[in-house]
Amino acid sequence: MKFGFPTLLALALASDPFDPYLDGKAPKILREVTNGITPPHGISLRQVVFRSRDNSEIYAAMAFPKAPGKYPGILLLHGGGGSAEVDKAQAWAQRGYVAIAPDLPGIAEPKKLTETKVRFSSLKYGEGRWVAEPDASESVIFDAVLSAMKALYLLRSQPDVDTASIGVVGVSWGGYMTTMVCGLAGDQVKAGMALYGCGFFDLGSQSGTAACDPRLPKTSLSRLSPAERARWLQCLDAGRRAPSMKAAYFLAAASNDFFGWPRSAQATLDAITGEKNHLFAPNANHRLPVPGGSTYDINPVTNAAVSSFSPTAFQPLPTPVGEKGNWIGMEIPYFNYYLKGLGHPFPKVTVEKTGDPLLARFRVKAPLPITKAEVYWATELPPCPKADDVKNRVWKGVPAVKKDGETYEASLPSEASEWFALVSDDRPVTVSGDIIAIPRPSTRPTPP
Repeated sequence: MKFGFPTLLALALASDPFDPYLDGKAPKILREVTNGITPPHGISLRQVVFRSRDNSEIYAAMAFPKAPGKYPGILLLHGGGGSAEVDKAQAWAQRGYVAIAPDLPGIAEPKKLTETKVRFSSLKYGEGRWVAEPDASESVIFDAVLSAMKALYLLRSQPDVDTASIGVVGVSWGGYMTTMVCGLAGDQVKAGMALYGCGFFDLGSQSGTAACDPRLPKTSLSRLSPAERARWLQCLDAGRRAPSMKAAYFLAAASNDFFGWPRSAQATLDAITGEKNHLFAPNANHRLPVPGGSTYDINPVTNAAVSSFSPTAFQPLPTPVGEKGNWIGMEIPYFNYYLKGLGHPFPKVTVEKTGDPLLARFRVKAPLPITKAEVYWATELPPCPKADDVKNRVWKGVPAVKKDGETYEASLPSEASEWFALVSDDRPVTVSGDIIAIPRPSTRPTPP
């Protein structure tokens, strides 16, 4: 990356502002909160305000199973404009987890933060994000990430938490946060699931320039000087943290997402060296209308599709249910597998090379029967895509033909520019292969 300011850039990237704060220690509890919430039967709810840094006060809800024992822990990270997900924390406690749901100032809606108080409380939603001067700790996103990390330390400090089995899940900006936390926390997190949010903002929705999209410069990375932009990306872009991940990671993305563009999602996956898996939901924007994605509840007690799970290991579906219980159905079998050792891993799609770029071939390793296998393709995006180009792009599906026990193939038309595989099993769980770019016609090799 050449900006013509080598000395300035070296100074800009010399230190990590998170270093003084990421000590692994539980934050100081400033006070308990009582607001009349009555938790469901069998769990307890503790609401606290903790110190993140300086004079910042962060609200978090913690939910616990009442039965004695050691439980896996899960950190729940709300999306942009949201606040602490108290209902989801209680639902996870009913599933046999200790859950914590903090406010994330910087991505939260300020009007919803009744207990959380930070240095920028007077700012409106969305203000103060694209700042890294004099360093990245001036951005409100820094405070959001720090709140999540301190909540993680608080979760790990609970005496009934199995610190070897910690998960993180978040949606939208909370998906970005999940990716950041997994990158920063190292082996303190065992599994993470990010929905719609990822890294490499410079390749996606915040990468615009005036020539590409005149609506972006006031709200994106493009308004920053080269040095400040490089500093923001180095410290606050989740993609730059991805190589440090130790956790198993699942990215649930949408092919037409306004926030986590597919090329940002793919770049994030490419940067992860450890265990990873993912989903691209075709022709979807910030939602997952695929088996296991658009449904919120998977009940291993009554659903015959997952009868191979041990019925005695699960409770009936908790209340609250639906969106208040979890963001997508696949969260439940994912974390049950990684944090409790129950059930089966998700299917895994591996793309195989062929001599013909218009022949899509992939292999599926799946512990349960595959109910559907498809390939989705799209024509080429403009060299400098706008948000509408991504949101309105049409992905066309073709059935994939099973060639042997694990291999599938599909023929693509000559106008195809990119493709990915999509498979579902009978739980239901849906996963994808990587997005594969097809060489332009002038450079395509002649099939043998």
